[in-house]
Amino acid sequence: MSAPGSHKRSLIVLEAIMILVALIWIYPALFVLNNAVKPEADIKLHPISLPTTLTIANFIKAWTEMRFPQALLNTAIITVFGVAGIILVSSMAAWKLARSFGRISWVLYLLFAFAMVIPFQIIMVPIVGLSTDLKLASVWGIIPMYWGLGAPLAVFMYHGFVKGVPRELEEAASIDGAGQFFVFFRVVFPLLRPITATIVILDALWLWNDFLLPLIVVKAGTLQLEQLHFYGMFLREYGPSAASLILSATPIVIFYLMLQKYIIKGIAAGAVKG
Repeated sequence: MSAPGSHKRSLIVLEAIMILVALIWIYPALFVLNNAVKPEADIKLHPISLPTTLTIANFIKAWTEMRFPQALLNTAIITVFGVAGIILVSSMAAWKLARSFGRISWVLYLLFAFAMVIPFQIIMVPIVGLSTDLKLASVWGIIPMYWGLGAPLAVFMYHGFVKGVPRELEEAASIDGAGQFFVFFRVVFPLLRPITATIVILDALWLWNDFLLPLIVVKAGTLQLEQLHFYGMFLREYGPSAASLILSATPIVIFYLMLQKYIIKGIAAGAVKG
């Protein structure tokens, strides 16, 4: 048996390593926050040093040049309606696929699973052409695209969870005269709350922070695209850029911290039930 002192030293070393790793991971965020409250001249001369003078001028400029309220509204619209559509479409699709027997249901399920490994860059050009032909190059038009792009992973996660829902509950509701929509929305869907919360968090983080699809479809108006105002061939505004990152990330970070406990809970429950 190892001595108590040796075990204690091992714990101290392990804690030190964990603290070091945590500092390495959190350093980029601290670096951005540090430069967001420094004058532009100090950033260029001493980007790593602590600020000698605190200023909120970077936040004011970022708020103004980004047109932050409008950009925030556009990003929130895309995120809320995009996530809602993914949840609605994917949950119903996964339920029917999990409750159906036959080759066609498994073929469709495998197609959803296969779609998860297709790189976005492969379908990027066809999406641009499709958005132009269907007049979807707008904040509202991009939302159905996210439904399709987000459905494969959501269906995959829902499918494993739905199989753990007792079929007897649905049969009892059907015997009482309930239709398919009633059975799903009043019986099945409430039981999917853990995995739904997980998908909401993951997809909200994705849609809020997505840059490439809005860039090629909407081209302007979201928080991520408006940050391009601080970068150019002959322009680098590091202070306002850092401030814009903090302004853009704060809402979704708060949302994540409020619901983070559901991520592991939902994924673990889905894996067990699947």
